[in-house]
Amino acid sequence: MSSNKSGSAGGGGIATIYVHAGAGFHSVQNEHLHLQACEKAARSGMAVLRNGGSAVEAVEMAIMYLEDTEITNAGYGSNLTIDGEVECDATIVNHLGRSGAVGAVSQVKNPIMVARSILNTSGKPLTLARVPPNFLIGRGARDFAYDQGLVVLPPDALVAPSAKERWRRWQQELQAAEHKERTKLGNYIPYQTCYRRPIPVNPAQLANASSPRLPAMPAPNAVVPGYSEPADPRLTCTTASLSPAEPTRTLSDASALRDGRYMDGGSCASAVDLDGPSSETSEATASQPAEVMDYVSDTVGAIAVDSWGNIAAGSSSGGIGMKHSGRIGPAALVGVGTSVIPADPNDPEKTSVAAVTSGTGEHIATTMAAHTCAMRIYYSQKKHNDGTFEDVTEEEAMSSMISSDFMGHPGVRGSKCQAAIGIVAVKKTTHGVYLYFGHNTDSFVIASMSSEDKQPVCVMSRNNGNGSIAQGGRATRSKPMSQAK
Repeated sequence: MSSNKSGSAGGGGIATIYVHAGAGFHSVQNEHLHLQACEKAARSGMAVLRNGGSAVEAVEMAIMYLEDTEITNAGYGSNLTIDGEVECDATIVNHLGRSGAVGAVSQVKNPIMVARSILNTSGKPLTLARVPPNFLIGRGARDFAYDQGLVVLPPDALVAPSAKERWRRWQQELQAAEHKERTKLGNYIPYQTCYRRPIPVNPAQLANASSPRLPAMPAPNAVVPGYSEPADPRLTCTTASLSPAEPTRTLSDASALRDGRYMDGGSCASAVDLDGPSSETSEATASQPAEVMDYVSDTVGAIAVDSWGNIAAGSSSGGIGMKHSGRIGPAALVGVGTSVIPADPNDPEKTSVAAVTSGTGEHIATTMAAHTCAMRIYYSQKKHNDGTFEDVTEEEAMSSMISSDFMGHPGVRGSKCQAAIGIVAVKKTTHGVYLYFGHNTDSFVIASMSSEDKQPVCVMSRNNGNGSIAQGGRATRSKPMSQAK
């Protein structure tokens, strides 16, 4: 295709791409690897835009690169489930707010491609007036990918050596922790344990009146005759909390981001230490520098604006380590991990906003973080405790969203899991394209590039700690009408 003087093709406007590779703790030693991944992803997306591609195509291309990069937790190299498998989530949303998404999909090389394919087919009516899906999970998503001619690999093809090694270490630590809990409990069987026993009949037969009746539930302190602890540690009840001496981590405690408890963007004081050293090795490793390892186990994302002024966004993630099979994370959920507010046809400024998130997945879902942030940026408002709104700058709106709408949310504030989040939001108007980002995590890696840039602008944003929120942004002005096609 022919291109204009600025290097963009198609509509003649300035095209932009924004990429992030997850919020968390990025070690100084490995910082260049994360920055390099974001830089190359931004270049990939911009190559599409400069050749007349759409914003959706650019987002797909940028995220595909990140999925193929082992250092990220998306696609190849993702965290493994408790069963040692890769299950990924992905979403893509176009400028109209239409979306395609997959959740807990396995064996697919690039989950974002499946999400894009679902988006494409969602606008095509099915026979007998059936409504086409815009969200598929598990085997259904994998079968859809195969039917669409996308790459479906053997089960272990997406398992990177580093991910497998982490899984083995976490398995050992999980078994050791659960054995310790069983030892503490002795012969006492918690009431909840009985729910984890194998069901003696097929669940499909439970509704059948002719099926044998299940034995009555024993009393909480009763010892079940003939019952022994399951051989599989995953069937063991782990409702008991850790020792009361274990303090709840706060954002001001930087070690919470470095001691291995940083899973999916947040730590839980009552969770098993899956990512940190075991008790047998903790003393030996205590003297090592804190910045040796990365603790980033979260979503990657991208936002693009094409030369026609259309905006799109997408996210992809392998989810938390040792997650339950079938767990759906924010990267698969529209409004949670990815959100787009389309431009109003009657708006003279043609304002549209996109937002993608990274952090503690369950908290992000509780607060509908992506949609909430997009709304605050769109209207340039912050919400007060009495429910009223105040007009503020976009920077203030971002800060207030993280501190009040997210960290101050009742469902987050009372949780024992750390409220961690990183957000990238882009606001597009007739005046230009504006990037706003913020995070309360230790670090957040971001790259941006416009069609007039020779190379991407990459930054490793680092937080000062003490519960603070780090913010940044970038403005890309629209070209004068005389320069546009």
